[in-house]
Amino acid sequence: MSKKRIGTIVIICIALSLIVFAVYHFGNRVFNRYSPPTIIFTKAQLSSSGGFVNTVTIEKLMVDSLGKEERPTKYIIEYIATCFIEQADGEYTVALNEIKFNEPGRYHWTEDTVNISVFHPDGASKRTESIQRSGLISGHPQFNICPLKFRNDNWYFINFQDPLFIGVYVYIDKTGLVHQYDAYSGVLPK
Repeated sequence: MSKKRIGTIVIICIALSLIVFAVYHFGNRVFNRYSPPTIIFTKAQLSSSGGFVNTVTIEKLMVDSLGKEERPTKYIIEYIATCFIEQADGEYTVALNEIKFNEPGRYHWTEDTVNISVFHPDGASKRTESIQRSGLISGHPQFNICPLKFRNDNWYFINFQDPLFIGVYVYIDKTGLVHQYDAYSGVLPK
């Protein structure tokens, strides 16, 4: 085989490698752009690969029954802690990647004791409504840290006020192990 032919084969292999890499990179960017964020909850913090821009509410649930996907289908919301993300100079576009429950940050909290019944008869991963409260009603004090203390053997719903990826059901079992179950609006498949 001549040197010219070997050179041509090497150039074709490099070109094909670059094309495969470009297609993979472009496909990965498109897929990640339209996929829901990765949410990680611990008793100490909440983090999101997509960041938080909207208000985040944490609802403490008294669960009556679970559905086929081991998610609450019938429950009462007993308490709501609301985290308001603060933006510098009135801007509303700077996302916050972490919310630390026991440390002050670029956010403040309010709390409210409620008694709201919720029923999802199909037990699906969808949650069709969200409980949104202003938390700024006169008489609601503001806190620098989360006023809610997470306890074992309890259910919570963390609501991101997002039209596609509504939030996460969180169950902290008797041993303190955290179980997360995503809840979508039905517009975005799981």
